[in-house]
Amino acid sequence: MKKIRFHHIWMSIFLVVAALLAIYALYPSPPERAVKQFLDYLLTGDKRFYGFLEKHIDKTHPFLKLALEQAPFKDFKIVESKSTAKGVNRVMALLNLEQGYIRVSFAVAQTNGKWYIQDLPSVIHFSDAIPVIENGSNRRSTEVLLHIAEDRLLCTNPLPSNRVQNLTPSEIILVENQIVYINPLKPVKLSKIMAASRLGRYIEDSCLGRIPTVGDIPVYSIEGNSISYQGILSGLIGYTDSTLFCDDDGVGRTVIVQDQVIPRDGIRVLIRNKEDNGVFHKQVSITCNTGFTAETLIQPISHTFKAGEVITLKPDAEGMALYLNGQKLASTPNRWYIRPLEGGRLSILNNGGSSPKKLSLPYRGTLEIALGDDHNDGLIVVNELSLEEYLYTVVPSEMPIKFGLEALKVQAIASRSYAIRCFKSEGYAAFGAHVDDSTASQVYNSIAEQPIAIQAVDETRGLVGFFGDQVVDARFFSTSCGYTANFHEVWDDKNDRFPSQEVPYLTAKPQFPSNVPNLHNEENFRAFIDQKNLDGYDRFSPFFRWSVTMKRQELEASIQHNLPLVQRSEPAFVLTRQGESEFTQQEIPQDIGELQNLVVTRRGQGGNMMELEITTTRGVFKVIKEYNIRRVLQPVNYLDSTRPIKLYCHDGSVRDNFPILPSAFAYIDIKRNSEGIIEEVTITGGGYGHGVGMSQYGAYGMSLMGYSFEQIFQHFYPGCQLKNIYED
Repeated sequence: MKKIRFHHIWMSIFLVVAALLAIYALYPSPPERAVKQFLDYLLTGDKRFYGFLEKHIDKTHPFLKLALEQAPFKDFKIVESKSTAKGVNRVMALLNLEQGYIRVSFAVAQTNGKWYIQDLPSVIHFSDAIPVIENGSNRRSTEVLLHIAEDRLLCTNPLPSNRVQNLTPSEIILVENQIVYINPLKPVKLSKIMAASRLGRYIEDSCLGRIPTVGDIPVYSIEGNSISYQGILSGLIGYTDSTLFCDDDGVGRTVIVQDQVIPRDGIRVLIRNKEDNGVFHKQVSITCNTGFTAETLIQPISHTFKAGEVITLKPDAEGMALYLNGQKLASTPNRWYIRPLEGGRLSILNNGGSSPKKLSLPYRGTLEIALGDDHNDGLIVVNELSLEEYLYTVVPSEMPIKFGLEALKVQAIASRSYAIRCFKSEGYAAFGAHVDDSTASQVYNSIAEQPIAIQAVDETRGLVGFFGDQVVDARFFSTSCGYTANFHEVWDDKNDRFPSQEVPYLTAKPQFPSNVPNLHNEENFRAFIDQKNLDGYDRFSPFFRWSVTMKRQELEASIQHNLPLVQRSEPAFVLTRQGESEFTQQEIPQDIGELQNLVVTRRGQGGNMMELEITTTRGVFKVIKEYNIRRVLQPVNYLDSTRPIKLYCHDGSVRDNFPILPSAFAYIDIKRNSEGIIEEVTITGGGYGHGVGMSQYGAYGMSLMGYSFEQIFQHFYPGCQLKNIYED
């Protein structure tokens, strides 16, 4: 009897405990209650939810903004709570969407006896991510890989699978790395991209005109399931069959292009005006040696003209007006296309100043006239023609034809490689071009076509330098001193880091059939430059060796004039000493004082000056990078224009007031009087140009020694291969 009673007592205790545990499990804990009340208020838009947030949480937190403005969460359920520290819990909740749900967590902490939410679920908003669903992979079907520019993000998709359009740019919102909102962008098929402006925020299509876009529009190419990010506004101009993806307001947010090596219609060259070398033209007069047409594609207009007739385009209230013999024929805001008939060549009349009108060299291909972003800017002129025909005048403009066929072939390959790289850059996209016709890109159409240059282009047709699968950065310059420079010891990167990242095929190396020690050592460098009769490949250049002497006052005046200009254009690379050794960015004094010393404090492997310290009675200034040093030490007389500074060259010639120090491959000698005051400074050097990549005079010298263009190319771009871009 007692045994039975004892059994009943234990059973009763067990049932009571079980009941208490069940009640406890059903009744939320204080942290869970805090989260529950917060979500109740938030999902109904009751602002009392703010009372459950720690003070440090921003009232514009993305999670709050999402819940209030887009209201994707329809309901919720608290699923568990875990203590993570004393007085701190993490509460897990399921937030129900219209279709599906997500799991999120809230950190909750106790303060003065009350529980407050310490942090909210993370939210990321992508305006133009590209989702990729990889079928047949080991990933769960709910996982999606997002491409955002150069980044990749693997996330979870709780929504129905048909909501995600594979490889379609979409606006996507993630909460705790889970998709809660996705809106595929609307595709707009483009015929041909004529211009793309970051500041103007538009893309111009040949048939649709200007379409508004975000400023920094990313560009991708897609092959199969593989996405390649091209860059911001990169590889757009002149390309056909691209697709612009727009948001619900019709604003373009990303572009997918066909991965073409060359645009279908060739290269687009910005033609600068010959008055001030500016981008814009006040008006443009054009003629042709055959009949020619002027037409627009949007709201079509078309006029045909006879050989020798001159048409003029001017800005007017309606856009651009077309005139013939002073009579206005038409006006439109849309792009004009001027095309020759029967294989003719167009020419532009120079309307500069009071000088008589002069015909430009003839242009192959089409001339286009467009308005600048600001109607008052003027007109933009672009010449579109095939890549190979473009090189017909680039090669003789960049290299003297007397250098011979083999050297000209190397120049053709270098110039073609340069142009190919420009197709994939933003470059002159705002003006509807890949390159311009000046030294800022490659000099174009400044010298008439020459048979030997055409032969050099034709016999290397399609040949481009590659390093691995990348087109080489085929830098070239006029003359080496007998040694070239490392790329990273000449140029900085986009973040102003100098030296920059090394380029394995743009390296310092001897330019004569021998070897010398590295020339970063001052003593070695001086001894090398003093070899006037060095058997270098560049010895036929007048700039192979040179020297210039300036009185102290003359050099002071040049430094005074140029140092502030360089500092304003490259503030990170003109520094002023503060204290004993620290150099900082400071404004250059209006009067730099008396010159006391010049010291080269750093040279590159090839001997080029990388850093120069200038000491005056007003301070110590450090000039960094070879081009800046060459500008600051400009051999021009700013005191007396009738007495030019004379630069003495290797061939005995003399150049007056040379616009820039020929190269940074130079050393400095200072002559002082008995009191130690500088009287004059002599700069002795060799070479002309930056010194990286191919020396044009070096290519000439090697060709005279019997080297083929392939051997010359391999010498200047070691480790690179020649491939034909027109062959698969």
